[in-house]
Amino acid sequence: MSAIYDLFETPSPNKQEKQPLHARIVSKGTISKDEFLDRVHKFTGISRSLLTGAMESFSNEARDLLAEGWNVEIGNFGFLSTSLECPPVKDKKEIRSTSIKMKNIHLRASRSFKKEVSDKMRLQRGESPIRPKRNSISREICLARLNKYLENHLFISRTDYSLLTGRNKKIAIQELNSFISDGVIRKEGVGKLSVYTSLNQSAFIEHH
Repeated sequence: MSAIYDLFETPSPNKQEKQPLHARIVSKGTISKDEFLDRVHKFTGISRSLLTGAMESFSNEARDLLAEGWNVEIGNFGFLSTSLECPPVKDKKEIRSTSIKMKNIHLRASRSFKKEVSDKMRLQRGESPIRPKRNSISREICLARLNKYLENHLFISRTDYSLLTGRNKKIAIQELNSFISDGVIRKEGVGKLSVYTSLNQSAFIEHH
């Protein structure tokens, strides 16, 4: 099965000049943890309970090692590492350790894994369902509105995102999934209890 891509104009502050196009994968959605485990189970024959326990153990051990300041190699996937953030200062004496906190967790894919994905990927041109229609706001503006919203709220629901951007339900879900793929937000909860939060904060699940 092919991966679908579409071509988008590169954002630029100069709106009068035609910008070069860049290719972007059209996300098909997100494979949940349960579906991922089912796929691995069917492929390997390893019991689902063993796979669930192993995934939980990997997650817990990686969490503890990252919290202690280690980088963690995850098989052929690549390496996990953390980054920090602190207030801007000009002198080390101006800052206290309590004002320094973790900013993000990064996955740097290994060279061999990137090559395997590249060799296996078959691309097919398609039309992105989240391509802005005439007179609608761009994806970049939607992202800016989303980031602004999450600066003042713990999370956003799909309904609130639709109201914020004018996107219908289908396009809103696909656009939110694309932001997840880009590492901008994460999804919490399932079904109608799903909400979306920035990677730097946890969400309280609420029915919307």
